[in-house]
Amino acid sequence: MKIGDLVELASPVDHEQLQPGLVIAIDEDWYGARQAFKIYGDVERGKCLRPNMVNGIGPTQDGIRDRILVHWSQYGWAYEDSKDLEVIHEAA
Repeated sequence: MKIGDLVELASPVDHEQLQPGLVIAIDEDWYGARQAFKIYGDVERGKCLRPNMVNGIGPTQDGIRDRILVHWSQYGWAYEDSKDLEVIHEAA
């Protein structure tokens, strides 16, 4: 994905949100983390998490993602998570 691409939401909530948008700016590495502390067990509700309860460090599900400024044809300006967008036409 790059500036000037036409995008749409990858999984729209309703059919009205299928309007295309134009990528205006990309803020790299904005959301997420490469790894996180993981607790591989059940923690009862109301119990606090302590450092000795962490069983390992592992990769996060989505990793690091970009924040994309999109100008939607119908809704105006909005920042979107890069995992929520799908490129429908690439800029030359």
